[in-house]
Amino acid sequence: MRRSAAAAFTLLVLTMSACAARNQAPPEVSASAGPEVGASAAPEGWRWESYGGIEVAVPGSWGWANGSQRLHAWCITRADELARPVVGRPGAVATVGCWVGGSPDPITLVRKTGQLVTFDRTSEPPGVRQEGDQTVVLRDGVMITVNAPQELRQRIVGTIRRVDVDSYGCPVEHPIGLHPQQRPRKPVGVASLRDVASVSACKYEVAGGAGSSSPRLVSSLRLDGSAAAGAVREIAKAPVGGGPDAPQTCLPEVSYGDEAIVLLVRSAAGPTEILLRYDGCDHNGFDDGVSVRTLTAAAVAPLIAGPNVVFNFSGPQEKVPILRPS
Repeated sequence: MRRSAAAAFTLLVLTMSACAARNQAPPEVSASAGPEVGASAAPEGWRWESYGGIEVAVPGSWGWANGSQRLHAWCITRADELARPVVGRPGAVATVGCWVGGSPDPITLVRKTGQLVTFDRTSEPPGVRQEGDQTVVLRDGVMITVNAPQELRQRIVGTIRRVDVDSYGCPVEHPIGLHPQQRPRKPVGVASLRDVASVSACKYEVAGGAGSSSPRLVSSLRLDGSAAAGAVREIAKAPVGGGPDAPQTCLPEVSYGDEAIVLLVRSAAGPTEILLRYDGCDHNGFDDGVSVRTLTAAAVAPLIAGPNVVFNFSGPQEKVPILRPS
């Protein structure tokens, strides 16, 4: 749930602009937008997906979607969406009355939800539940739901593992989670970076969000070689000044939003960080510790692709084409 009470109208407008309407499923993201497999090898043709200190391997052809919507609003999922297996993370859910209950429960059936792996935070104790075509694994405060035919489901569940740093180079926790106002610890102007080798884009919950008591990694991707260098060049092209912002639309204590992305850049300058704030009504921009640059569609696009797709945010209308391009 979004936390900005004062910006309720602004958020509604943004969400409707980005997702057409609350009673429609958000568009799913093409699997081609995903990252390459990092240092840890997944099964051949598969890739790692990371959430909250848990990694799960899935077939490389699977796409991404709003996991909450796909699982709990199954009755409004279109046939073409059902045909696309996806990995999902928490997001807003359309207000619809999909039938639940029965034996087996519809949300446990592939013919209702399609093939999927979804993540969420949980306070339930560790364990495993099975019903219909679904296996739910509860581990280290994370709920992993796998809906798939039995053989494939067993293969996916068998890959679940705990990590401190994921396969894309992202630590499970980062100080920005508890201190969203924090700036990079090693200020280095982005325009001065040379010989960029890689960029890990690590999306974190921030204080007050879904995992506010212990904010963790939400998702991650990694760019290497020319893709990483190109991403850094686009950030350097963005004008200094930050934004787009609309601080009058929310309370200061929630102005940073619920999520932020930390860019871990590896270059001739050594490891450095750039903070990408995009989720709140204020403080948006790329912060390299020297200056804050404005969000632009070109600079943001490769960093919110695939697993880092943005479903919800608050702030001015100008953010819609940047974070939810058509």
